[in-house]
Amino acid sequence: MTPTLREVTVRGQDIELAWSDARPATTLPLMWLRDNSPEGLHPDTKQRLVDTFAIPAELATRAITVEDQGRGLAVEWAGGGQASYFSAAFLASLRADPEVLPVRVRTWDRDQIAGRVPSVPYAAYMSSEATVKQFLEQIAEVGFSFVEGVPATPEATQAVAGRVAYTRQTIFGGYWDFTANLEHKDTAYTSMAIGPHTDGTYSLDAPGYQMFHCLAAECTGGENLLVDAFRIAEIMRRDAPEDFRLLTEVAIPGQYIDEGRGIHLMARRPLFRLDAAGQLAQVSYNNLDRAPFTLPPARQRAFYRALATFNALCNDPSLQYRRRLLPGAVLLFDNWRVLHARDAYTGYRRLAGVYLNKEDLESRLRSLRARAGEAI
Repeated sequence: MTPTLREVTVRGQDIELAWSDARPATTLPLMWLRDNSPEGLHPDTKQRLVDTFAIPAELATRAITVEDQGRGLAVEWAGGGQASYFSAAFLASLRADPEVLPVRVRTWDRDQIAGRVPSVPYAAYMSSEATVKQFLEQIAEVGFSFVEGVPATPEATQAVAGRVAYTRQTIFGGYWDFTANLEHKDTAYTSMAIGPHTDGTYSLDAPGYQMFHCLAAECTGGENLLVDAFRIAEIMRRDAPEDFRLLTEVAIPGQYIDEGRGIHLMARRPLFRLDAAGQLAQVSYNNLDRAPFTLPPARQRAFYRALATFNALCNDPSLQYRRRLLPGAVLLFDNWRVLHARDAYTGYRRLAGVYLNKEDLESRLRSLRARAGEAI
């Protein structure tokens, strides 16, 4: 239920809003109110039309009142007869970090996820926006989800992806469909085992989400596994704090080289990337793609120790969710959080998939939440 305003108090060039519920008061400068007036937005583009830099440093008002039984705030500005109206819902939604998508992150290990594997049925997913929302909420909470009962065709792969967002183009193309043919210079295009990792450590903006769709599995082996790297971070922060701290500080270079195509990609970032509030925002790890780099000898040894701690947890069976992807299942996972891996296999295996951008999936979820009348 949207909170309502109880009263407004003017304190010089600021106002203080008291709410009807237990939340703390909100203090806003008059300058902010003029700059963010809803009347100052373009009705279609929602872009600001107010000239921020023409607003006087000292503002005066004729009246500021709570209206509509607390559902709005009316401001009548002095001097020009202008007025602004702010809904209580808008004022209550204000955050210092509006780009953050509010989610309840639930970290997991093997036993915790095994009895509650997130999934949605294909038919409902393709026909119901509510099911798409359920699917994306599952990914926001635990980092992955399955769409079950998908036809084993390239068209179905792209249709499932298209319900979320447009496909991201990379050096591998947009939609990719591969076997062990070494079409690209990457271990994924072989039948070898691939250890737990994230994709795109060589990209300045690593793909936010990755989708796998098994089209054929006439093989033995090839079991897939997922690891919640946010759970690993929790463990290391608690049990190996020095190792954790080091992996938040050292910018590790990743690279991708395909000399035949004239490609050499490179990027650097810490394995654990923290946001401005010190919260974990991204995990970036691929030991196969780590480029050579040096540190002072003592710090280099400490780095290898910390990396070994992380790697041991990646390969701890109690932290791994295992499932052999078979035709009919689509997996979408958060590439900034969930490590993925594959056992070696013998025989024929065909996998399709796409990358999706972080901001595009989050945009879709915000839109679905707004349509459902929820906080975005």
